[in-house]
Amino acid sequence: MFDDVLIPTDGTDPANKAAHKGIDLAAAHGSRVHVISVVEPMSLGRFTAGAKPASAEQGEVVEELRAAAKAAIDSVTDMCKERGIEAVGTLRYGKPEEVILEYAEDEGIDAIVMGTHGRDGTKRLIVGSVTEKVVRRSSVPVVTVRPTE
Repeated sequence: MFDDVLIPTDGTDPANKAAHKGIDLAAAHGSRVHVISVVEPMSLGRFTAGAKPASAEQGEVVEELRAAAKAAIDSVTDMCKERGIEAVGTLRYGKPEEVILEYAEDEGIDAIVMGTHGRDGTKRLIVGSVTEKVVRRSSVPVVTVRPTE
């Protein structure tokens, strides 16, 4: 039923909890897991992450973002390997919800498993949520995992 499961991660506890659930889903269905981490463009003067740094300091910030994203990907792919599940990891740049949805479409993803950060009320309305945006726009099922699960 689910040949390809996408697990977006930013390395946070909610994302890691979702990764465990996503890996369980993949194991139950014999699925391949796609792990993605998205580095969101950030303003550093006129510099944007993913572009050529204008200074050594900006280069260091971008390298830290890349390293954190790669570590998050590696953590989830390692969990998959421990369970004998095929996993592919990718690092992308852009608005996370857009990149996740585009990746899901391009790769023929059958389900997305994501963590929530548990915001509610005014915080949720003001801040929004990548997960919420993906849920609203996805053409495939999105399994959300609350941090308390």
